[in-house]
Amino acid sequence: MKTNTFITLSTATANVGVLVGLVFLIFEIKQNSAIALSQIRQERSLSVIQEYSDYAQDEEFSNLLNRAIRGTDFDSVSDDEWNQLANYELARMTRLEDVFFQHKEGLIDKSIAEFSLGMGATRLPLWKWLRIVSVNPEYTAAVEAHANKSNFEPTLHSSKFVEWAKLNESPIGGIGVQKTF
Repeated sequence: MKTNTFITLSTATANVGVLVGLVFLIFEIKQNSAIALSQIRQERSLSVIQEYSDYAQDEEFSNLLNRAIRGTDFDSVSDDEWNQLANYELARMTRLEDVFFQHKEGLIDKSIAEFSLGMGATRLPLWKWLRIVSVNPEYTAAVEAHANKSNFEPTLHSSKFVEWAKLNESPIGGIGVQKTF
């Protein structure tokens, strides 16, 4: 009996040890996940900061953005400048598509993904006019769905651009692949 009791107690103790080890492993995995998400967010933030710092130092491009985007003086933008803005917007779309992808993979919070979809929905008329296309059909559908929500309010820039674009043809021949928005 003593041997049998010893074996039973040993087995029970070993099982408790395994359970305690699993609990610690779960906590460690959660902590590592939180650290990884924090690092991803920090790298993305630093990337955005660097991008906008570079634009701020390029006086010519900064003035172009101010005229076309903030000032809504679309008539002052030359064809070459529209090409430059198209590349800028293509980079922006790529960044927003990345947020969409990373959210789907569980690597970015829903609030950031919703903000990015809202930004994409606001840019949608400009992207269509510039013939910038998405390589991700799911992203395209998500942006269009966001733009069609009853509570979506376009920015002043977007509203003014839509009015202006109706009267003006895009100088851009099409950028990217697949179908347009």
